Amino acid sequence: MYRHTYTRPRYLTSFGGNVIGGLRRLAVITPAVLLLVSACGGASIDATSLLKTTKSVLDATPSFHFVLTSANVTGSGAQLTGGSGDMKRPDSMSGVLQVSVFGLALSVPAVSVGGTFSVKLPTGSGFTTANPSDYGFGDPAKLIDPNAGLSSLLLKCQSPQVQGDDRYNGEALHEIGCSLPGNAVAALLTSADASKSVAATFGIDTSTNQLRRVVLTGPFISKSNDSTYTLVLTNYGENVSVTPPPASG
Repeated sequence: MYRHTYTRPRYLTSFGGNVIGGLRRLAVITPAVLLLVSACGGASIDATSLLKTTKSVLDATPSFHFVLTSANVTGSGAQLTGGSGDMKRPDSMSGVLQVSVFGLALSVPAVSVGGTFSVKLPTGSGFTTANPSDYGFGDPAKLIDPNAGLSSLLLKCQSPQVQGDDRYNGEALHEIGCSLPGNAVAALLTSADASKSVAATFGIDTSTNQLRRVVLTGPFISKSNDSTYTLVLTNYGENVSVTPPPASG
C-alpha cells in the first residue's frame, strides 16, 4: 500500500523556526527592555524616606567641607554673607567667614570647639573669644550636631516634594523642596522673624545619598525682604583636625 509522507516545506520550517526562536528571544529580552525603560523613566521617589536616609548618611560622617554663599543679604549691623571651612565631630569648626559690618566686607578666620567661638579680627594679632550672634549667625559648629544641626532640618521638612533632578560638578542630584519652621532655622542660622517659614531645597546625590546642596530662602535679615543662603557640602569623611586657637596675647 502506498503511504504518503508529508514533508513540511522548507519555507515553513524556516518561518516557523524563526517565529519560535524569535518568541523565545523576545521572552528573554522583554524583561531587560522593561527594566531599561523603567530606569530611563526613573523610579518613584519617596521624599520623606529619602530625607531620612540622607540624615543617616550625614550623621554617620565624621567630617565634611562646607562652602556658604548668599544673595540679597543687606541691612544695618553685621550679617553673614558667606564662608568656607571644615566641620569635625562632635562639635568643631574651622574656616574663614565672610561678614558685612555696616557695609564693610570682612574675611574673618573663625574656630569653634566645644561651644567656644573664636575669631581673628583684622585689627587684632590673634584669636579672641566672641559671640557669633554679634556677627549675625549662630555657632557654626552646630551645623554638624545630629540633634540640632543641619541634619535635623531634614526631618522638619513640611510637605516635602520631589522637585526634579539637577547636577552639581557632574554629580546627579535629587532635589527635595519643602517648608521649614522659621524657629528651627533661626536657632541654627539667624532670622529677623522666626514666626515665618523658610523655603528649603535639598540637593541629594543620587548615588551616595549625601546631602550636597542646601538652599534656604526666608526673612533672615529683614522681616519684609527675603534673603537666600546656599550651603554646599563636600569631602565627606576627610581627615581634618580642629584645635582651639592660642589665646590672644
